Amino acid sequence: MKKNVKNLIFLCILHFSVDFVCASSLMFIYDRSTFPDLLPYVFLIYNCLAFLLQPIFGLLIDRFDGSNNGRMYKAFLLISLGSLLIGWVLSVFTLTTVSSIFMMLASSIVLGLSNALFHVAGGKQSLMISNKATPGGLFVSTGALGIGLASVMFTAGYGSISIFIQYLYFAMPTIILVFGLLSFFSKFEVVKGEYEPYSFKSIKWFTIAVLLLCVAIAVRSFLGFYNKMSEGIVDWVSIFLLSVSAFMGKAIGGILLDLGGPFFTIGVSTILSTVLSIFLSHSYVDYIYILSFNLLMPVTLDALRRCFPNKEGFAFGLAAAFLIPGYLLGSILKPYGPKEIIIPIVCFITGAMLIFVYLINKKAVINERDN
Repeated sequence: MKKNVKNLIFLCILHFSVDFVCASSLMFIYDRSTFPDLLPYVFLIYNCLAFLLQPIFGLLIDRFDGSNNGRMYKAFLLISLGSLLIGWVLSVFTLTTVSSIFMMLASSIVLGLSNALFHVAGGKQSLMISNKATPGGLFVSTGALGIGLASVMFTAGYGSISIFIQYLYFAMPTIILVFGLLSFFSKFEVVKGEYEPYSFKSIKWFTIAVLLLCVAIAVRSFLGFYNKMSEGIVDWVSIFLLSVSAFMGKAIGGILLDLGGPFFTIGVSTILSTVLSIFLSHSYVDYIYILSFNLLMPVTLDALRRCFPNKEGFAFGLAAAFLIPGYLLGSILKPYGPKEIIIPIVCFITGAMLIFVYLINKKAVINERDN
């Protein structure tokens, strides 16, 4: 078990580093580009590659077994980190020498591809080292810190905080190489199929359950871009606290799921987020709301893993891919609608959908035992 804990720590540090480098690179391009009309397309290309390719990469990685300490999974991880460093070099070159359309697109494409491959390679490992939900929640949570720290750099102005983060950005290749190699050569005990897969009465109910899980993930992403709290957030302290809230929510969600079970975790998240969403933009309510709603992330990830046993890479990639519809819809609808009414209703419906998934599975298990 100690081997698995050490390997999970390496993966979490790498996840923070990868998301920090990708977010910082894109923000540098945004901040210093001479082609402002093309910037939305640069971000769109990156996001589509980084998220929509994950199920495909996940299926590719799932073809390999976990023998030899999961060396093949780690090989994919090293490939992703190598391509990430290429994207980092392209970004730095774009910022310091030539700010061309070609370089901007090349940087976003390479970063998007490396990000997609890293997430499914690292995500699969985090889901295979334990039959618990906590490792998956911890792995995913550190990405929020990386993105949050990159955002802080561009809202803190040119003060000491921003300068320190810029130094960290230029030190990232060394950090990534060190922990990438540590992760590759570390040993861990692969858990294959020891978690109990979900059982459904028919393919119809299985399809309904998977669709509900995917819609719940898309809704979580939608609320992240649609919510009314971000309209007044301009200082770096608030942005940092929001990223910490998301980090804590995802990490705590996995722990709650292991300790209290799915119904308890969904209930706590749904009640808190629904009530708190009525009072958004009121001081620290925003941070507790973000924490409470992100408790659901490990729930959906663990449920998809159990829907697709021994296909952890695909399950992780599927969860990531459905963030894109929510991201696009939330960005488009952000200026519209009575948010005070829509957001609480959506929070409640999200929890209800997840409860229904677990009721379907529970009923199928009971029927199997009766037969």
